[in-house]
Amino acid sequence: MLNDIVLQDHIQDKGRWLLDPIQGYLESDLTISLRQLMSLWIGAASSDQVWHKNISSKVSVFAWRLFRDRLPTKANLARRQVLQLDDILCVGGCGLSETMNHLFLACEVFGIVWNQLWHWLDISYVAAGDVGDHFTQFTHLAGKPRSSHPLSKLIWLACVWVIWKERNDRLFNNVASDPATLVEKVKLNLFLWLKSKNALFVFSYDEWWRHPLHCMGVTV
Repeated sequence: MLNDIVLQDHIQDKGRWLLDPIQGYLESDLTISLRQLMSLWIGAASSDQVWHKNISSKVSVFAWRLFRDRLPTKANLARRQVLQLDDILCVGGCGLSETMNHLFLACEVFGIVWNQLWHWLDISYVAAGDVGDHFTQFTHLAGKPRSSHPLSKLIWLACVWVIWKERNDRLFNNVASDPATLVEKVKLNLFLWLKSKNALFVFSYDEWWRHPLHCMGVTV
């Protein structure tokens, strides 16, 4: 490695910041670079976990597209010039742009669904505003035992699936459900998925509705 290096006595050694060899080190450049690396890592890690044995392939494909921001949200359609910029408001009626993170996490209508799910699971935390971060955070269930993580992933996937279907119902069928109804749809989807795919899931819907953590094998 040193064979091609020529030492010159009259030139002083100095470091070079590879992210910007001309201007040199800037803290803002480092911050941006680290965020990009973390985004790629979280996106890859999340995408690898969407292929869950308890859900259908169409839900896994949907989640895979979600983590890559490839769903036809209004903001994405406008970026592709399918929609005009003045036609990208969220279907929730909150008056903000329908981006991926807004639709699934920040919308005041659909955000209530997450809050009610947390209450159902008896967990409490400050949720992340990015889909990848939110998935990683939620699937650890605020410090619950590792045994609960596979099913917590299933809960997260069921919730975003219900939100997306509700979005499409509002947009194309002019049919809207309230947040409480959406939460019940999440619970029912989860119950049906577990019943059909998991032979060890022997609980009734009433038990699942009342004691989800117990059904998930979590000792509270």
